[in-house]
Amino acid sequence: MKKLQKRKLRLIFIIGLLLMLITIYKKSYIHEYEIIQLIDGLSLKLKKNNIYDYNNFKYNFIKKICNKPWVALYTSNIYFVNISLGGLLFLTIQYISKSKWSLGLIKIMESIISFFPFGGMNILILIILNYLGINNIFYLNILNKKNIISFLKKLMISFIYIYVINFFIKRICEKEKDLKKKRKYSVLFVIFFSLIFPFIGWNWIMFFHLDWISTIFNWYLIGTNLVLGISLISLLSICLNKKQVFLNFKKKHLQNLSNYLFSASFLWCYFLFAQFLLIWYSNIPEETLFYSNKILNLKNLDILLIIINFIIPFFFLRKKKKKIIIFLCLNILIGNYLNIYNLITSDNVGIMSGLGMEEISSFLLIGSLFLLKIKNFLIKK
Repeated sequence: MKKLQKRKLRLIFIIGLLLMLITIYKKSYIHEYEIIQLIDGLSLKLKKNNIYDYNNFKYNFIKKICNKPWVALYTSNIYFVNISLGGLLFLTIQYISKSKWSLGLIKIMESIISFFPFGGMNILILIILNYLGINNIFYLNILNKKNIISFLKKLMISFIYIYVINFFIKRICEKEKDLKKKRKYSVLFVIFFSLIFPFIGWNWIMFFHLDWISTIFNWYLIGTNLVLGISLISLLSICLNKKQVFLNFKKKHLQNLSNYLFSASFLWCYFLFAQFLLIWYSNIPEETLFYSNKILNLKNLDILLIIINFIIPFFFLRKKKKKIIIFLCLNILIGNYLNIYNLITSDNVGIMSGLGMEEISSFLLIGSLFLLKIKNFLIKK
C-alpha cells in the first residue's frame, strides 16, 4: 500500500512537471495573433474594450503572458512554504506553552516542517532565474546597476532567512532531545521570526505591489501561515487516525485543534480588516489603488475570500465533528491558496490573471513534492 501511494504521488509529480513544461513552452513561443485574440476576449469579459491599447502596451502584454507560468510556480511554492512555516510556528507555541495535549501531534508537525528547506531552495532558484533573465517575476532590469545591487540584496536576505530557519528546524526538530533546550530554541525562534519576518514579507510578496505599503501586512501573513499550518495538522491527524496509523488521536486533540483553527481564522480576518481600516481611517487615497486593482482584475474574489476563510469557519467550527472539521480544513486550505494567489498575481499578471492550466500544473508539481516529503518523514520516524 505504501509503495502504491508513493507511485501515485510520483505519477502526479510527473504529470505536474510535464504540464508545467508545456505551459512554459507555449507561453514563451506564443504567436502575436493569439495574444491579440486573448486580450480581445478578456476585454469583452470585463466590458472595457477601449482601455487595452495593444500597440502602445505590446511589450507589457507579452511579458505578462510569458510570466504567467513562472508566477503560478512561485505562488504554489510560497503557499507550501507558508504551510511549513505555520507548522513550525505552531510547534514552537506548543513548546513555549509547555502544553501536554499536543505531544502526540509533534511528529505530524515535524513532517510538515520538513518541506521548508526544499521550498526555500526553490524560491532562491526562482530568484536566480529572474536575475539571469529566464523569468521576469520581480520586474527588475538586469542591465541596470542599481537593480543588480537591490537584487543581490534580495538574494542575500532570502538566503540568510532560509539558513537561520533551517538552523532552528534542526535544533527544535532533530538534534535536541532535551525539552528544556527545545523550549529555549523555540523562544529564540519566535523572537527571530518576529524581527526578520517583516523583511521577508516585503521581500517575497509585497515587493510586487510597488504602489502600496502596509505596516500590518506581515502580521496578516503570519495569521495566514498559522491558519494554514493548523488546518493541515488537523487534516493529517484525522486522516492518519482513520487509516489506523495514528492511534493516539483522541477527542481532546480534535477539540483543541478546532479551537486553534477558529482563533487563527478570526485573527486572519482581523488583520485583513485592520489593513483596510488603516488606509481608510488615515485617508491615504494613493494606497486605495492596491484594492481597486484587485477588484478590477479579480472581481469579487476578496468577498469570496472572507466567506471561505472566515464566515464558513465562524459558523461551522462550533460543531466539533470529524467530517465538519475535514470539510473546514479543506475549505481553509483552498481559501488561503486563493488569498496568496490574489496577493501575488493581481499586480504581477494583471488582466491576464485567472486560474488555468499554469496554476493547476504548478500546484500538482509542488503539492506532490510536499506530500512526498511528509510521507518520507513519517515512514522514517
